[in-house]
Amino acid sequence: MRETRCNLASIPRSQALSELESALAQRSYRLRFAPRLETAYEAARGKERNRAVAKYLVVYLAAKLLFLLANLQIGTQVFRVSMLLRLGIVLPLTVTAVILLLRPLPAWVHGVAAFTPLIAETALVMLLGRLSGSAIATRYVMAAGIGIFAQTLLMRAPFRQCVSGLAAALAVFCAIAEIHWPGHFGPPISGDYLVFVIGFSFPALYERHSRERADRRNFLLGEIKRLQMEDIIDMNDHLERLSSLDAVTGLFNRRYLDAALARSCDIAVERQRWIGILMIDIDHFKSVNDTAGHQYGDLCLEQVAQVLQLTVRAGVDTVARYGGEEFVAILPDADERQAIFIGERVRESIEAAGLPASHGRVVTISAGATAILGEPGSRFSAEELIAAADQALYTAKKLGRNRVSYSSLALNAAQPPIADVETVSYRVTRSK
Repeated sequence: MRETRCNLASIPRSQALSELESALAQRSYRLRFAPRLETAYEAARGKERNRAVAKYLVVYLAAKLLFLLANLQIGTQVFRVSMLLRLGIVLPLTVTAVILLLRPLPAWVHGVAAFTPLIAETALVMLLGRLSGSAIATRYVMAAGIGIFAQTLLMRAPFRQCVSGLAAALAVFCAIAEIHWPGHFGPPISGDYLVFVIGFSFPALYERHSRERADRRNFLLGEIKRLQMEDIIDMNDHLERLSSLDAVTGLFNRRYLDAALARSCDIAVERQRWIGILMIDIDHFKSVNDTAGHQYGDLCLEQVAQVLQLTVRAGVDTVARYGGEEFVAILPDADERQAIFIGERVRESIEAAGLPASHGRVVTISAGATAILGEPGSRFSAEELIAAADQALYTAKKLGRNRVSYSSLALNAAQPPIADVETVSYRVTRSK
């Protein structure tokens, strides 16, 4: 199935669906798709089908070996010929066929391998019938006919191979039935039996055709259903992503942030790792909206969001819009100093961007940082991290804005706070 997907994945999904539906609508009895679909069908069915054919050959040979006992009751000459031919020819051919069928070889090789031992068995049974004399020759003729019928009906070889195998088996059957060998063979087999066996084979061939046609139809339906399900999954993923994004900034929204932060807290505790948080607020944003208008306010939010994404650690940190002009950055594996450093880098990048604000100023941000080490037995929630970062943000605003402040979240004695908020803020920021 993986190979099938790779084959159909080389074209757009809509084109693949169109080809599948077109093939499904056709009423052809040729049992052959367009080249790309035929390759996909063989990739999906070939390996399983070859295994089934190999199993059939093993079972068929085992059943025929039981006939050695019946040959022994007929006579020692028939028994010797039967044992010599079955063990010396049919058995090696069957073993070789099974080995070839289980290997990735061309389809024609698999077809020759599958039918050669069966045709050899047909020839053997007919020879035994001619050697045994006219009294019981018809039993062997019927046994050979049943074998031909069984290989056509029961063996899961492709229909085209079944046609070739049936033609070869019937040719061998009729040829041996008419051989004249005075002193060794009895009289030729009656033509009535030949007509019966040949006529009896065609219903089996028709049934084999119907089964493969149904299998090919099921393949098309299965592939159509699979592609439609992939469309639905992709659509759901797209809708899920849209539901997780903020329409103005393109960042993750509050809904996604809550879930992501909860997961990050669980991971930090489970793996005993640090987790940091930045709470970011655009300074004097209400004044920007009042003087420049809400349209420019949205543009300002979008540009700040872009700078945030470019400034945090790519592929590691997660930035989301918390609400209004506030943003949150989740900082996995960031201790208190790294959280402060990233916050300061964000602050400097926003200021350096030179986005126009009100009263001739440029847009700046204030940030509150916090971090905690997840340790065995520690219990902290996403809400507690947000509250600590929000407290640090409040301090940054109180101290004059355009700065980063830190608030520690120490939940146990093993993790003391590194300093009080005001001291950390004073050390790592520069007022403008």
